[in-house]
Amino acid sequence: MPTSHPRRRAVFLDVDGTLLHDGVHLPESAVTAVRRARENGHLVLLSTGRGMAELRGRILDIGFDGAVTNGGAFASVGDELIVSRLMSAAEIARLTERFEARGIHWYFQSYDRLFASPGLPALLADRLERDRALHAERARAAGATADDREFFSIGLKTFDDAVHFSDVEIAKAVILGSDAQSVAGLLSELAPDFAVVSGTIPLPDGSSGEIAPRGVNKGAAILEVLRHLEVDPADAIGIGDNWNDAEMFEVCGTAIAMGNAEPAVQALADEVTTAIDADGIHNAFARHGLI
Repeated sequence: MPTSHPRRRAVFLDVDGTLLHDGVHLPESAVTAVRRARENGHLVLLSTGRGMAELRGRILDIGFDGAVTNGGAFASVGDELIVSRLMSAAEIARLTERFEARGIHWYFQSYDRLFASPGLPALLADRLERDRALHAERARAAGATADDREFFSIGLKTFDDAVHFSDVEIAKAVILGSDAQSVAGLLSELAPDFAVVSGTIPLPDGSSGEIAPRGVNKGAAILEVLRHLEVDPADAIGIGDNWNDAEMFEVCGTAIAMGNAEPAVQALADEVTTAIDADGIHNAFARHGLI
């Protein structure tokens, strides 16, 4: 009789709010789950709004089979880039003008570089110091030593010099504003011509949003990755917590929302796992026999 083989799954993991808690902490149970699933023959890939310049340290050290990045503008399997969707120079010029008119901070993402608006690096440096102090305080409360290998923050972003900026390499813009209504208004204004998503970066105040060319989303890129891998979408699992995971949920055979996702996002998924700080990824992997 022929030997039956276990069903190989392709798992797509969001980062912020799914793999990273509050943009700061990476649960060890999630690291262990990803590694064990891959040891068991399953494929595990990132699916994030972050670009490669924002995936550093222990995140990539976990080990993944590929990544959908920049909200779906890019996708790679191993070292091979299989999706690349860029903005036009005219779109970049229009966005820059609108950001400046609104007084909103922004940064542009290429595949592996970030380019910030004037004043944003200083603003994020202040956020970094506050997050680092909070990280140290939590470590002291737990009777441990603060370890930067386990520390993440929006302020950790490294921006490239403007001299390296090229309007033929930009895939996405991210906006950050202290006035949530102004951010929402700008996203609404741009929605007819761009793919926009709000609130994708954890902030203590204000709001954020992402802007990409129309048709760019995690789901579209995941379908191309699955075709490349020759994996049926029915065998794909998507795990996320935010609105930019909606299209990922639509194309994956099994859509899982984190327990910390807002109810409206949870309603888009097939099931809900526990929260990120309650071993959500580990529990989802165990439930589906990946580990």
